[in-house]
Parts: sequence; C-alpha cells; structure tokens
Amino acid sequence: MELFKKLGTEIEVLWREKNYDETALPEIAAQKLKEFAIPDKISAWDVIEWTLNQVNLPTQKDLHASFGDPPITVYNSPRFFIDVYFWLEGTTSIHQHSFCGAFQVLHGSSLHSWYDFDRQESINTFTEIGEINLKDCHLLNVGDVQKIRAGKQYIHSLFHLEQPSATIVVRTDKSPMFLPQYNYYKPFLAIDPFFEEANTTKKMQAINALLRVKHPETDNFIANWLKQADFQTSFAILSNVRPLFASNELEQLFNIDKSESRFDALLEIVRERHGERANVFSKVFAHEAKVHEIVRRRAVITEQEHRFFLALLMNVEGKKRIFSLIKERFPDAEPLDKVLDWTFDLANTKVLGLNIPNAIGIEDFGDLDLFVLESLLKNHSNEEAEKILETEYGMQITEEIRQNLEQKREQIRNSVIFDSLLQ
Repeated sequence: MELFKKLGTEIEVLWREKNYDETALPEIAAQKLKEFAIPDKISAWDVIEWTLNQVNLPTQKDLHASFGDPPITVYNSPRFFIDVYFWLEGTTSIHQHSFCGAFQVLHGSSLHSWYDFDRQESINTFTEIGEINLKDCHLLNVGDVQKIRAGKQYIHSLFHLEQPSATIVVRTDKSPMFLPQYNYYKPFLAIDPFFEEANTTKKMQAINALLRVKHPETDNFIANWLKQADFQTSFAILSNVRPLFASNELEQLFNIDKSESRFDALLEIVRERHGERANVFSKVFAHEAKVHEIVRRRAVITEQEHRFFLALLMNVEGKKRIFSLIKERFPDAEPLDKVLDWTFDLANTKVLGLNIPNAIGIEDFGDLDLFVLESLLKNHSNEEAEKILETEYGMQITEEIRQNLEQKREQIRNSVIFDSLLQ
C-alpha cells in the first residue's frame, strides 16, 4: 500500500510544477498510473484487507458511500486525493464531472461509453434539453487508464461487467466553474442530480409515504402538485413515483398492469402544463423502461457471456457498434454467430419471478424466429428471406407462411431485447 503514497507524492510534485493547473492534472495522473502499474502489484482484495487492518485510515472523502460500494480513500493531498472505488452492480448513468484527474481499472472490466450533448434549450441552471449522441464505446480491462476532464468535454458512462469491479481514481474535489455536474437521460435531457430544495424534498417524502400505504387520494395529491410544478420539479416527481407505481405480484400473475395507465394520466397533466417540452419526458421514460426491463432479466442470468450480451443491449445503440464490441471481446468469433447463439440460449432460459416465457420474452421462440432475426440483421428484404427459405431449406412459401413470417418480424422488432440491435 506504500505504492499509493509514492504515487500520490510524485503526482503532487509534478502538478505543483504546473502551478496546480487543473487542465494539466489529467495528463500527469494518467501517465503516473500507467507508470506505476499498480494492478500488476496488488489486488482489489489487498485494499480491502489493508482497510480492515488499519487503526487509523486516511481521512475518508466519501464517508457515506454516495459513489462506490464502498469508496476507500488511500491517499490525501491538499489539492487532490486517491480513492479505490468498488462496484457491485453495473451502472447505466451518463454523467459529467465537476472534478478532474484520471482512473485505472484495478479489477474486473467495464463497458465505457463517451457522449456529446448538443444543448438546444436551457430551462434553468440545473436543467437542459438537447440531444445525447454516443461518440465512442469500447471495453476497459485491468490496467487500462482514462483521463477525467471536468465539465461537458467528458460526458461518459461506465457499465461494470464483473462483480465486483474496482477502479483507482486520482481526482480533485470540486471545481466551482464546472458546476452543476449533470446526469444525462437518453435521448434528450440533462439534469443536476445533486440539486436539492427543502420543500420539494419534504413533499416527495410525504408522497412516498402515501404510496407505500396505498392511500386512495395519493394520485389526486400528485396530480394537484404537478398542475403547479415547474419543468424541473415535474421530472423529479415523475421519476420518483414511476418505480413506486410498479404492479404488485397479483397483477403480474394475471398480466394486469395498472401502473402504466396511472403514470400516463400524470404525464398528460405535465403535457397540458408544459406543452411540447413535456414530450421529452415520455421519450426519456420509454428509454428507461426498456433499460429497466433488460436489467430485470440480467439480474437472474448467471452465465457471463449472456450477461455481457445483455449489457451491450442496455448501453449501446446500433448493430455496427454492438458487433464491434463483441469482436473486441471475442476476436476469434463472428459477431453475428455469437448473437444468434446467445439468442438461442436465452430463448431456452426460464427466468424465475418474471412474468415472461423466457429471457427473450417471446413465446415459442424457435428455429424460424432465429432465421427471421438473422435475416433482419443481414438487412434482407422479405423477398430475399423467402427465397432463402425456398432454395436452402426447401420450404414452400404459402400465404399462411408469409403472414407467420411477418408476425415474427413484428415480434422481434418490438422486443426490448432486440431494439438496440435493430435501430
């Protein structure tokens, strides 16, 4: 663990020579992390063991573990510190930073995505509307280093593929000029997640209590609040109540879902108050619903390759990017073949506790469905697909077969699993 002390000391000397210029720290920190190659010398478990054996730890920067599970400060300097962050769950949040520095993968691997945000409208200091565009996506493995630049020049997300993953982070505290530190919600919204206002917080707590006890007037109370709420608060209210509207087990058993109609009624109130702007919310929540559905399935899948596949479908849009990442992870395999193999496996995987026939969510998904998926991924026209069935598989294409094929295409196109692949 003396390595961290030596690393911090050398970064301190070099950065002081640059007069603590924050634009210089990412390069200095990244270079030193590569040079020290700490992942080759100690493990994440060594950090845990050291933490438990110390009588007096360095001053801990994130005492309540708001970022990391847990975050452990291993070195302090007046102008920066070094943390080791552990991650027990993958994270899908897209965010920027109000600090700068660099990080290195100590344990596990991550899917790293880098974004641009084209701001189109500033609602207020804490809320912006624009377009979120994926610039780059690649895999980070043990030893890989990334520079952290403050502000909108480094909007990114990390989805941790293994449990646990761990990263070494050299970072400053906060730079006021780069506040607020936005989170981004695909496809159009930027919000400061750290904004707090006492009245809103207390009202939200009251609504949560009413929802938990299923008070009959709860929806009316929420509706009346939304009729007066500003745009930013409306999003906070909707984000808070949506997961609490989730159907109970009895409704799931009989395939009855009242939560969507309740939520849609609240969305309509927001549309009436805020007009066209409110259309952003429905698209944000539609994307979040898709991600949530894949998260639920991934939570009960144990095979690592299948979990990797679902992580790609949650975080990456477009066949080209997804295939590229599969090739990066499995250089000797053909990406299309891997997708078809994984799909077949998941179609034959039952998921306990979820009201779906299998991990794909399409009942009786068989060889013909797999053929339809393959033809869609190869951009075959309907006529080309039918010709292949006739010439290579000896199938006679009747009108009934043609209608069956179209029904299967629609099922696959509408599936949350295949949405990202077929965009």
